[in-house]
Amino acid sequence: MVDIRQVGDHENVNGVNLSLEIETRRNTPNSKIFTISFKYKERKTAHWHKLSLILAIIFNILALIYVRISVNTLLVIIIVLSFLLFFWITYSVQSESIIVIPTVGIQSTTKYVFGQTDVFVPWSNIDDIVINEVIKLNRVLYYLTLLVKSGTNQSNQHSDGIKLMPLFKYTKPRLVMLEIIYSEFQTLLMGSQRDGVQSGSGDVE
Repeated sequence: MVDIRQVGDHENVNGVNLSLEIETRRNTPNSKIFTISFKYKERKTAHWHKLSLILAIIFNILALIYVRISVNTLLVIIIVLSFLLFFWITYSVQSESIIVIPTVGIQSTTKYVFGQTDVFVPWSNIDDIVINEVIKLNRVLYYLTLLVKSGTNQSNQHSDGIKLMPLFKYTKPRLVMLEIIYSEFQTLLMGSQRDGVQSGSGDVE
């Protein structure tokens, strides 16, 4: 059974509209998928990106007409502009999501225009999840941060330290949206710990 819940739209820290979708799968194993995506149709700055790209092309055409340059220089300019356009299109983030499967692990996915990147963390390496406060210039930003155990010994029972793994780094949702995900995640985490205690073992299989 799959239950999809659409949470109300909110702006991120840069004023761009985001949508949060929570998908709950009640089959075995139970899992939840949190997806934050840009609302491109309502994106306030989308037309400025297109306009700046068009103006840059027009400026370069005019420069080629009125400025006498060599063929080699022209080829270099074309190659540089092509690479800039390629990276701008390829690495433009469309959405970010995390898949939470208790006793198995968490997978963080960042989707670009072409392709995606995935990071998987086993459930046994997860210590906790927190909302981290970061001061950047004159703004206070909030990040949903996963506390991951690192430097485990050979018996894989103790950890020498904790590594911070920020989630939703590119969409940058506001605190109100992060609190929703945090609450849902803590429910899964505490439920998994409770089941481990009731089974008579602290180890999660």
